Amino acid sequence: MKWSIALLLSVVSWLVSSPVLADAENTFSPEQGIAGVACMVVDPAGRLLLVKDRVSGRYGLPGGRVSLAESPQKALAREVFEETAIRVDVAKVRYQDHRGVLFDCRSLAPLPVVSQADGTGILPAWLAPNFASEIDEARLVPKAHAEDYQYRFNDRGALLWSLVDKVPSSDVTALADFSALAPAFYVSQYGLVSGVQQAVAAMGETMASFTTQVFWLVNILGETAFYLAFVPLFLVFRGHKSALSLLFLLISAAAVSTLLKSGFAMPRPFFIWPELKIGDARGFTVPSGHTLLAAAVTTAWYLKRRAEHPPAYGALALTVLVIVLMGLNRMYLGVHFASDVIIGGLIGAGIASVTVKLDGLTVKNARPLLNTARIWLLVCIILALAALAVKLPNLLYLAALAAGVYTGQVWHKLFPTRKPAQTRGGKIFTFAWIILGAGIILGIAYGVSQLTGVSWVLLIFTCMAIWSIPPWALIASPELARWLARKIGMQSL
Repeated sequence: MKWSIALLLSVVSWLVSSPVLADAENTFSPEQGIAGVACMVVDPAGRLLLVKDRVSGRYGLPGGRVSLAESPQKALAREVFEETAIRVDVAKVRYQDHRGVLFDCRSLAPLPVVSQADGTGILPAWLAPNFASEIDEARLVPKAHAEDYQYRFNDRGALLWSLVDKVPSSDVTALADFSALAPAFYVSQYGLVSGVQQAVAAMGETMASFTTQVFWLVNILGETAFYLAFVPLFLVFRGHKSALSLLFLLISAAAVSTLLKSGFAMPRPFFIWPELKIGDARGFTVPSGHTLLAAAVTTAWYLKRRAEHPPAYGALALTVLVIVLMGLNRMYLGVHFASDVIIGGLIGAGIASVTVKLDGLTVKNARPLLNTARIWLLVCIILALAALAVKLPNLLYLAALAAGVYTGQVWHKLFPTRKPAQTRGGKIFTFAWIILGAGIILGIAYGVSQLTGVSWVLLIFTCMAIWSIPPWALIASPELARWLARKIGMQSL
């Protein structure tokens, strides 16, 4: 019974926390009769202020819900500041429908803007309190590029642009860059980042092309999705222990990186100097998540190699090479400073060391600690609480993943199943079912994301999809593999 209660709590935790995170969504206020409020800010050139939603990846006006204790105007002024760091004067109602009210707004101070070649104006959204939790960027969009953006509500784009000419304009301060708004420590590192880019450009066309290809390959080693693809391979061909150890390492690295980025809240190089942008990235800069993850995985591999075949100097040299190349790559792309990659590398190595030590611990009956349900329940609870505290969707997704592993482990404890496939054919069948099911689950989640721009709906469906993949891999796929084997006449798996 206690396991059933714990399982219920773990699943309900992320279902409840999803809408709690959706602070910027429309919530009905019966006393005011307003579902939500949004702000129309236009500059003298007729460019409209749009923000990019963190969860949906779509664009819309700054704004959000109205609480019972606020007037619509006060709520809107607060939401705009939280999403853009802009103080506005909320003027008259421009439009109202079932989704809420659009107000004319005028900035109380000139908007600091760096204009790009296509006329789009970039604002320092990284100064906003809700940057990286609710929004990813804020920009002034010219009417000529109105069709280039996917709006949170598909029927909203045409309406917004039909109203632009009627909104009073806000003054703008044109800037060459945002170095005056950035910490001096990061401004001092401009030469290091631009120096890497210039060094690659000075190599000549052939060598520069080769170097960028190497950087592209190295960059893959910092992608969480790349390593997640190895988890089912480890699960089927190396067993639960190896798969769960890798997954624990990935979740730990992603969670630490996310929390530290939010805590330091420092801008990326191309946020300060848009001309440095070669690659793309979201959120804050320190530590470098790619370097941290690459360091965590390669260091864990080196430590295991050293334990099995000391002194493993070759593995150490390869680990250091990957970390150095990753750091140079992230600087070349203009998404990280030198200090970011150094900090990321050190933290990643530390996470690897802790994970390897935990991987060697056992509980009663010599069961590996990372194979127990309780450790995954603990991880789920910690991540869910952290997500609620700092309101970061990525932490909620990681909590859902840990909850899924916990569900699978509890199921195995309550309903012991047969041993996993031992033959090559059986393993291939199992792996095929895992990939097929995971592809369908993620495809459904992607389809939902194309149908709605409501963040809390997307959060819930994404969490459900992520949560369901571990039980599919741990429980359903082995049984389906056996069923398929019987259908085609295989004697054993």
